[in-house]
Amino acid sequence: MQDIAAEVGATDLFVLYRVAVRRLVNVDGHGRGAGWAGNIDLDPAAEGWLEEIEEHGISRVSHGMPRRVFGPYWATEAVGVATGDYLVVFGGPGTAEASEDLVREAATLAASSVDEIPVAKRLADDLEVTQAALAIARMRPGSVDEAARAIASAAARATSCEFGAVLLFGPPMTLHLADEGWRPSASEEEIAAALLPLAQALSDGLYVEQDTSESAFPYRPLTFEDGLVARCAVRLGEDGGMGVLVVAHSFESPRGFTMLCQRVMRTIGDTAQATLAALLEGGAVREGGVEPPRA
Repeated sequence: MQDIAAEVGATDLFVLYRVAVRRLVNVDGHGRGAGWAGNIDLDPAAEGWLEEIEEHGISRVSHGMPRRVFGPYWATEAVGVATGDYLVVFGGPGTAEASEDLVREAATLAASSVDEIPVAKRLADDLEVTQAALAIARMRPGSVDEAARAIASAAARATSCEFGAVLLFGPPMTLHLADEGWRPSASEEEIAAALLPLAQALSDGLYVEQDTSESAFPYRPLTFEDGLVARCAVRLGEDGGMGVLVVAHSFESPRGFTMLCQRVMRTIGDTAQATLAALLEGGAVREGGVEPPRA
């Protein structure tokens, strides 16, 4: 796959296989296409650009800055080709300018060269989920606030995000930001007010925005205009009654959330819930508090 990607000058190569009329799965590739194999599962009807590829047989995108191409994949340029039961996507600078004959030939070769997702890859993914849970379970925080900050930091690291936060509803309501990474130039009250609506969207315990420029909750200072490109939230506590954990990618390394990222977040949320509940039941001290947003 590396040699095929090189023919087109692609940094990333995705081989998306149609397993049902409205389901495409990334089965092989190069770059992120290899790293995300088995972890992208898409409905092409919900992906405008993939529909264009299916309709026209080939389609190109080119932007002056990274934008979402499909699913969790962001790039400045990409070209996609439909070949049999596959959609093959080449991404990276220069790919939108590759000749149609070259791209079609490379796509056909990529589709015919697909390997099964190795067992070692699946085991590595499972290990990543387990390690994320252990990182939380092994914490020995002295307070709820210390635990919440550590959880936000651990979640951001596990998902390679630049932003992490835990909002605990209390009372009192408290905000806890990851120790490292991107932070908005805003007060805790403003950040909490922007996070709170996400908690109301967690119908199944998890909420993902692969492109915050299309967000249903465009509340500053945590918007696309502020520098965040994608975010994922999980609830804490039964029915989300304890709070919400949020991580986000910024323009520093634009990308969305694969299925593996989402598994990691669900697992961290479940484990964090137990850690925080034990502290709260033990009467651990909580510091400060932020004013809830006014209606």
